[in-house]
Amino acid sequence: MTIDAAAIAASLDAGEGAQLDDEMRSVVLDHGRRTPRVVVLLHGLTASPRTWREFARVRHARGENVLIARLPRHGHTDRMSDTLEGLTRDELVVQAGRILDAAHALGEEIVLVGHSLGGALALHLAHRDSRVFRAIAIAPFLGIKQLPHDWNAFVRRLLERMPNRFLYWDPIDKGRGAPQHGYHRYSTRSLAAGLALGDALREDALSGPPGAAHVEIVRNAGETSVNNGAIDDLLARWRSAGGAAVRVHRLLGLGRSHDVVEPERKRSPAARFLPHLHALLDAPPPDEDLTLDVRD
Repeated sequence: MTIDAAAIAASLDAGEGAQLDDEMRSVVLDHGRRTPRVVVLLHGLTASPRTWREFARVRHARGENVLIARLPRHGHTDRMSDTLEGLTRDELVVQAGRILDAAHALGEEIVLVGHSLGGALALHLAHRDSRVFRAIAIAPFLGIKQLPHDWNAFVRRLLERMPNRFLYWDPIDKGRGAPQHGYHRYSTRSLAAGLALGDALREDALSGPPGAAHVEIVRNAGETSVNNGAIDDLLARWRSAGGAAVRVHRLLGLGRSHDVVEPERKRSPAARFLPHLHALLDAPPPDEDLTLDVRD
């Protein structure tokens, strides 16, 4: 069965196409037909599909169809765009459904790989849709570092009610040293959307184990942005609800870091981490928690 890769990618960007930079659109790397496995790559907040470009080419060369999916309101040519002010949990969930439908058209066995906000979305899909065979969430955004996860709902409601603010990731550099395919700033409303997604996932986890056959979370020991305690809480909820097969892999040796997948960032740890991620994908899903020590 042949596939129309260009149409699939364009369907994910519908409604925002005129605002997108060519290198920041959703991308399909295909072999002209459905393959036994399709890998879906999901970027983080304010990033874009270009983050995964080189990684995707390696996966494609290994015989997989690959979908690099753009998240809503991301990838606009204007890197100072204010579009993230309107991002909502519902918008993310609707796009996640479209992404999974697109993946199903590309391959039999669906493998999701997501970082940060993309990692949270991968876990959302892994919980709710049994079409997902395997999900690997890298430093998923389930809460803000140093904010106790049981404060998430209060802080989220506060962010939703307060006037939106845009904050620079680096208030000193103001984006001058950042990769040239993401936004310089994030919005407080987009943080609220991410918190809402994480809280909904943690609530869902009380009802039963994930629908996906295999779920893995990469927990960065040197994490600087997301809350590892929220990851531990989600794991405990899933396992108490029967999700004994959910795995958590400890990522060691990167020092203080969060964006461990972006190869174009200055002094990026991606060069040390991404080979381990390829090795994880090349092997069958593990039946135990792993330690990924990039110093080895």
